[in-house]
Amino acid sequence: MTLRPYRLSDPVFEALARGGGGAPAVRLLADAEYGRRLLLLRAVLDRAREHGGATQADVRHLFGVLAEARRTAPAATRRVLAHPSTGPRLVTTWRALERPGQGAALPLASVAAAAALAAGLDLPVAFRATGRGAVLPGLGTAPLPGPGPDGVVRLRGRDLEYGDGTRLRLPPPAELYRERPGWWPLRPVAAPGVVLDDADTTDGPAPARLSAAEVRSWRTGAAFALRLLRARHAGHAGELAAGLRSLMPVPVDDGDGAHHSGSSAEMFGGVALSRPVCARAFAETLVHEMQHSKLLAVTHLVDLLTPAGPDEPPRLHYAPWRDDPRPLPGLLHGTYAFLSVARFWAVEAAAERDPEERYRAQVRCARWRGAAARAADVILTDAADRLTPTGRRFVTAMAHALADLNATPLPASAVREADRQAADHRERHRAAGERRGRHRADDNPVR
Repeated sequence: MTLRPYRLSDPVFEALARGGGGAPAVRLLADAEYGRRLLLLRAVLDRAREHGGATQADVRHLFGVLAEARRTAPAATRRVLAHPSTGPRLVTTWRALERPGQGAALPLASVAAAAALAAGLDLPVAFRATGRGAVLPGLGTAPLPGPGPDGVVRLRGRDLEYGDGTRLRLPPPAELYRERPGWWPLRPVAAPGVVLDDADTTDGPAPARLSAAEVRSWRTGAAFALRLLRARHAGHAGELAAGLRSLMPVPVDDGDGAHHSGSSAEMFGGVALSRPVCARAFAETLVHEMQHSKLLAVTHLVDLLTPAGPDEPPRLHYAPWRDDPRPLPGLLHGTYAFLSVARFWAVEAAAERDPEERYRAQVRCARWRGAAARAADVILTDAADRLTPTGRRFVTAMAHALADLNATPLPASAVREADRQAADHRERHRAAGERRGRHRADDNPVR
């Protein structure tokens, strides 16, 4: 396995720092993330070798399956290894090898099984079923009524054995993305290569399978969002085409009806989100989360922040988009994401014909460009000692992009409304901080 080095040239670095970069930069980051996963695989093999014995034998077998799958069907194996939910499995495997004797419990085993099935290999792989079935990352799930007392299932060729010896025949490689009894494939959702991943989970029980009607709603929403982006936000549309790989549905918060979205350092190209209510909200969410994925990938290549000292107390900062204070990495991520969110709303405001909708877009632009600019200033002043030289370059470029955006004319009434919302948020944050302080005092028996 030979990997080439990945470098961010000055023009690409500058474009990324200003919130852009386009499809070429995202393809570079995606390739670098794939290379990082291959390095993780090698690190897993090296750690298993340190254990020796059964642990080394188990991991060598899984590594051998992956190597044979990559030789036999390189494109199909890359899809499995590059799938967003594969990343956490590799990291979890690395950590699990701190304890010898994991065997089929290693999350890497399900990755090897998926690669073997996708490549059409007749090699045995035992792995642990989770939730409601046997999850094969990047492919789908075989829902099982009862995988057995230890949860271990065994795949050889297309035969999945579980429980007391029951066998289930899985689809051949050419039919892995077709629905059939006993098989829940990942379903395409919008652009080529993007799937709705309601079959997989890396933490907790498997989610309920979405109905055909729910899938249609997701597809419609994603299609309208991507159409909007292609029409008015070509740069973001290109980045999503190059980097987005899966949408992972999460339920709407029953308490307040709030919609949520999130990204993970080890799940490049994956967005967990509750389905937005309209095309604009869907498009804004995709833009927001792709910015997080880009920045996470950048920080895997270069150091933007210096690590805090072991005895240094946590330093928290006010974030104009959160009610709770945030550590510096969180503040940096929010600033980067809301730079592009503000830019998104600036374009939407200029394109909107309805006066009320145009005003709402103008307020959102003013609100988020101001919030991001203030946060960037905090990073460059109050947290300057935590920035590496490269990090200072990055945040300075962000601040320059925000200054350009702040020069975009907006109606005074929209700016005043955005300032009022910002002041309200600051007051809520102050009040929440006082409540947290009182709770800490109540928990302390010494007055």
